[in-house]
Amino acid sequence: MAYRFFIVACEASGDSHGAHLAKEIRALMPEAGFQGIGGPKMNGEGVLLHQDMTKISALGFGDVIRQYFTYLRIFNHTIEKIKSWKPDAVIVIDSPAFNLRLAKKISGEFPIIYYISPQIWAWGMRRIAVIKRHISKMIVILPFEEDLYKKAGIDCSFAGHPLLDQMQISDTREHLREKLGLKPNEKAVALLAGSREKEVRRIFPIMIESASILHKKMPELRFFYLRRHNVDASFYEDALTAFPSLPLSEPAMNFQDLAHSVDFALVTSGTATLETALLGTPFFLLYKASWSTYFLGKRLIRVPYLGLVNLLAEKRIVPEFIQEFAKPETIAHEAEVLMKNPELYKNMKEEFLKIRDKLGKEGASKRAAQQVLDFMSGRKKSV
Repeated sequence: MAYRFFIVACEASGDSHGAHLAKEIRALMPEAGFQGIGGPKMNGEGVLLHQDMTKISALGFGDVIRQYFTYLRIFNHTIEKIKSWKPDAVIVIDSPAFNLRLAKKISGEFPIIYYISPQIWAWGMRRIAVIKRHISKMIVILPFEEDLYKKAGIDCSFAGHPLLDQMQISDTREHLREKLGLKPNEKAVALLAGSREKEVRRIFPIMIESASILHKKMPELRFFYLRRHNVDASFYEDALTAFPSLPLSEPAMNFQDLAHSVDFALVTSGTATLETALLGTPFFLLYKASWSTYFLGKRLIRVPYLGLVNLLAEKRIVPEFIQEFAKPETIAHEAEVLMKNPELYKNMKEEFLKIRDKLGKEGASKRAAQQVLDFMSGRKKSV
């Protein structure tokens, strides 16, 4: 008998991970059925969607509060759909604020498989009791998380990081740089301001001002950026108009091709920073949230770094410019120091190689799919 899974992904990255997971489960069990909430990538893999979560833009606690009733409606609707369809298991991906509350409501009726763990190690382990009570199976993507959960008595397995499977460079770096119009010895910088509207509006102006200052220090540099379809074109036009002398252009490239092509990048905190590190491109991390989110997070987070690259390395590899410290003058100065110091530049690239080794081998989504089916098989035998 084929299993039926309801997948819950609350943002774009979760949609991508959910799509890969559904694809790999179906490769192992072609008759498996899927419904859920997520986005276009999950829909493209045959998941019947009840809500496109990628159309909702929320960055941090403050933004979530402002859209409380939207999330409440989706939350209640999701519970209704799960109970009416009666899947064999519910797979929730990341997004603990939504998914742990969901688990509390339905764990008595359905087994809950959690793929991509909440970052409990960053929040003082305060959610571990909830996870132990309501989550049937935990599948993690960071190597240190498996022991953490097993010590707490939670069924957990390490699948490896799915980003290793999603590195899709379309051409050689040399050819990509030719497409950008770069000469062999010409240096380029990318401004990668994130995918969500609010983070782009908060961070891109800081990036473009930093680039303008850096260009005055290093006039030979070329700059590139990517627009996001969910951000009004007028926003970018206004930002570009403020710095008319900056050699900044928008190439016809995706994120990974551009990040791989350039010599340095300014990147918004999130999955994109790990992607950039895996591509081997030195970068700085920038982050700016609403003050309510920052105020709350500063008092609750129990880790020394915001960036996953630094957390995995257990030291500061990548400079982090957060909130009031995200000052264009400082960012430009530090970028100049890095780009003009071959030893510092080389060291960062070498540290990125070590990070890649820590994340396991390729095939994470396939291993996660097998772990899902192994759990379901074991559960069936025990019944």
